[in-house]
Amino acid sequence: MKPGTTRLHRGRCRVWLLTLTVLFLWLSESATAGPTTQTTGQTSLRFFGAGAEEPGRVRIPLGPLNAGRITASAPVNVSGDFTIEFWMQATATDNPAPACPNGWYYGHIIVDRDVDGAGDYGDYGIALCDGRLAAGVSVGEDDRQLVSDVVVTDGVWHHIALTRSDGGRIELFVDGAPAGSTDGPAGRVDYRTERETEQPDSDPYLVLGAEKHGYPGSYHYSGFLDDLRISNVARYSGPFSRPAGPHAVDAQTVALYRFDEGSGAFVGDSSGATGGPSHGTLIVSGNPAGPAWSTNTPFSPASPTATAAVETAPAGTSEPIEATVTSEPTTVPPIVTVVAIQSAPVLPTENASPTATTAPTEQAALAAAATAQPSTMANERSNAMIEAPPPASNFIILVLAWIAAAVMIAIAIVARVRQRLRRL
Repeated sequence: MKPGTTRLHRGRCRVWLLTLTVLFLWLSESATAGPTTQTTGQTSLRFFGAGAEEPGRVRIPLGPLNAGRITASAPVNVSGDFTIEFWMQATATDNPAPACPNGWYYGHIIVDRDVDGAGDYGDYGIALCDGRLAAGVSVGEDDRQLVSDVVVTDGVWHHIALTRSDGGRIELFVDGAPAGSTDGPAGRVDYRTERETEQPDSDPYLVLGAEKHGYPGSYHYSGFLDDLRISNVARYSGPFSRPAGPHAVDAQTVALYRFDEGSGAFVGDSSGATGGPSHGTLIVSGNPAGPAWSTNTPFSPASPTATAAVETAPAGTSEPIEATVTSEPTTVPPIVTVVAIQSAPVLPTENASPTATTAPTEQAALAAAATAQPSTMANERSNAMIEAPPPASNFIILVLAWIAAAVMIAIAIVARVRQRLRRL
């Protein structure tokens, strides 16, 4: 064989070896690459506004509890400047309360950090009155209310923000646009530690979706709630861009409820705030039973964007009705999965005397809920794993990679043998 022909064969071998090496590396990388995660919202909570004595709600202790008193403040027990923001979707049919000139606590209550009686620093809350947001802040006997000028009970997901500064200024924002402001009372509004109360099962808590004390004439929220963040600063002082995704976690975040657990009684705080976490408990009550876990979120492509697409509660459930607590799993079609929780003790009304209860303490309930299901808390929502490729494909790719490696070795050996044979 001519020398030129030998060099040509050697060149072809090198090309084949290089090609197979690249193929081997690519196949190995594909086989070992981890799945790609798409960050979206998993679930939200659907409230039905039902239940007279103990309407469905989320109950969050404001600190460690001892005989109905908090012995220290949890991060969620904000004092001076704060921002409460969340996503909501509701209809006027499910929330028919009229205007609330006498206070936000006569509306469909979304956030309740009220107190029963005197002896505390202050309180606050957010409700729906005449389809609009009503926010109130009290310090001592100074009680102020702000009603927004934007209707939000239109069946569309809205981003809501309430800001309050220690100087007293309170402002409401709907989808990043200012929706009203007023001067409120100055001073601290946190729940006082070691405060005695006649309502230990409701007073030392932040409550979502219901009036915490069963106050006569109050309504309860009926609609969806998602991604609620509480901060220890007044985050917004003017128009801002409506968030395109879940709220971020930063040093000012003191509580963050993704509502992505999807089942069980545990409602996790994923803020990572120092002194926390400020976990909560889901209390299911009423007929239909709620709150219920739902796949309807503001971050999913399938989220309803018009009133016609929104699931509504049966007629009349926005009015206070007697609670029918279920102990079996119930399903509310078409998109809501109800998780049944043991019934909570019946709470006395404002004017009633306290009653004894044999319910477990809040810490015990939280521990039991956390044990019953894995925690899905994370600083960012992790779900909808898009696998690339699936596990079965990984095995096939690894086999192909090793076959390619064997072919490469065989070609190298053959080339070396032929080269030595030519020299003989």
